[in-house]
Amino acid sequence: KEEEEEEETEEMLQDKEMMRQAIIMASSSGGERGSHGPFPRPICGAVLVAKDGRILGKGKSNYAGDAVEFAFQEAGISATPLREWCVAWPSDSKFRKDIAESTLYLTMEPSTKRWGQEKPPITQLIEMANIPRLVIGCRDPIPEDAAKGAGALHAAGVSVTMGVMEKDCQKLIEGYAQLANEKVQRMARQHMKRFGRPMGHLHCSVIDSDDAEAFARNGNSFGKNFGGQHLSYRDFGTYEIAPPPESIWASDTAEDDLDEFTSEVDEFFNMDFEEEDAQETLGKNPMMPWYEQVDACVATFPKAGNGPVNDPSTAARLKGLKWLATGGKSLPAGVERVLVMDAQDLKDLPLTNDDPNLPPGVDVEEFWKANGRKPSRVLLRHGDNAMAVAVAKAAAKAAAAAADASAKAQAAIETGDAELAAEAALECQQAAMASNDFIQKEIQKTQDLKQRLINLGVKVEVLRGSQPIDVMKHLGKRSGYNSVVWRAGCWGNRGVEAILAGAYQRISAHLAVDAIGGKFWQLMLAERALQSACGPEREIKVFAEQDDINLEYCDREDADIDCNLLFDGRPVRHVRLDARVAVIDELKRKEHTLAKTVSVKKFQKEEAPWFI
Repeated sequence: KEEEEEEETEEMLQDKEMMRQAIIMASSSGGERGSHGPFPRPICGAVLVAKDGRILGKGKSNYAGDAVEFAFQEAGISATPLREWCVAWPSDSKFRKDIAESTLYLTMEPSTKRWGQEKPPITQLIEMANIPRLVIGCRDPIPEDAAKGAGALHAAGVSVTMGVMEKDCQKLIEGYAQLANEKVQRMARQHMKRFGRPMGHLHCSVIDSDDAEAFARNGNSFGKNFGGQHLSYRDFGTYEIAPPPESIWASDTAEDDLDEFTSEVDEFFNMDFEEEDAQETLGKNPMMPWYEQVDACVATFPKAGNGPVNDPSTAARLKGLKWLATGGKSLPAGVERVLVMDAQDLKDLPLTNDDPNLPPGVDVEEFWKANGRKPSRVLLRHGDNAMAVAVAKAAAKAAAAAADASAKAQAAIETGDAELAAEAALECQQAAMASNDFIQKEIQKTQDLKQRLINLGVKVEVLRGSQPIDVMKHLGKRSGYNSVVWRAGCWGNRGVEAILAGAYQRISAHLAVDAIGGKFWQLMLAERALQSACGPEREIKVFAEQDDINLEYCDREDADIDCNLLFDGRPVRHVRLDARVAVIDELKRKEHTLAKTVSVKKFQKEEAPWFI
């Protein structure tokens, strides 16, 4: 009995020592908020140890993968994420014996979540690697997931010990635990579970419908010229959704605004995470707080005709790419940057810094390479159809040439001119060959552009559909994302249609309001303007509370202590309203069931109280 107690004590001591190694591994390079960390996903350290105490492999989670993957890779276990994990070991019999008798130490419980089609659960990888024993530091901080991973592996026959150096392991994920249990994150998980797509956060501006030209003219800064009318006059007109501001309040030099914006972004993402209702310290920063808390940030390269008003240039349509390559650099490494575009516009997409269409100040080569962070992703709308369009154009061209040659041949035959008939037949053959060459060149041109992006490290995927809701479905199915920010050029009705389709559940809108009347009045103004932009209440309902309005955008030096500015002698302030939106289905009717009722006389006789 004493020997058994002594062996147990030695095992406990080794468990603590190896868990300490896993904690050190997870803490390296800045921990969960480190430059290469997985945030907004949890940090985790892993150590794979042989029976005799030798460390076979170490790993820590980052933007590219899980700690278990890296520990197995260092140990020599090959694991490839297909539909299920494909695991292979070296033929070395001693190595196989070491693995069969090994212990895996993890600072946090492994997840049973399948990340869409990209990656199977980590618990499955541990099981398929035939790891006999698992020691866990702390549970998953998400209540509905706590002990699920440990329970699944225990049910699979793995010996599981949990709670070793638990407090130290919990400290590693304090930021993640706080974030994961916020109301918005809980809603996102429920939304993903119910609909199979991420919850959408739309970042936009709300402008007067007559102010679209001024908004575009001011360099996509926050508009304040409402076509002679001001929201501060309390004259509710018609408003529309516009792209989010690159900078705040148009100034004489757009470059100054861009510099201010860049510095504010850096300050914002160096802040510690705070509660949702406490994030009132953003200053001039035109970003909403959800940017660093989501799985991906999406921007668009709109097709010709859908870009800024009165500016059809390619450079103007590249504002989404511009933001991803500049402001997007400050996003956590684990937040993916996604560009959505038509496959036919690949020819206009800048791949190098010397491209004439590239907006000034953009290092697009750095964006495509994405060193030290998740790879950039390009989603091609009409990706399959682009090939069909090229083929159809070539076929139409060939048909026209063949028809012309056929007419010549028929005329030659009727006149008995054999030489002309032969010449016409040859022209028909040459037209068919030319059309075939055209088809091959068009297809090859698109494939070459896609391959150039892939060679730069970009993930290029074809999207089934063309609308924002199709993008959300793709990100949910492919990557298993829970929450996505849209920083898209969704002007007017296109934004409203996307809301009606279910693409967005939350909106962060920048707008100008009357600075007189206090926070409640300003909230009402902002909410009504946003409701007007989103459409009639019978179709879309906007919900906002006092905690959802941010009043602390001190945009210029001449603003007073309350961040108010004077325009035409009236105090106006810039606010950001973070509202929830719900789509109302008028066609859904309540079912009414007709139930038989007893007669009044019978009720009075048998069931009425004594005083009736």
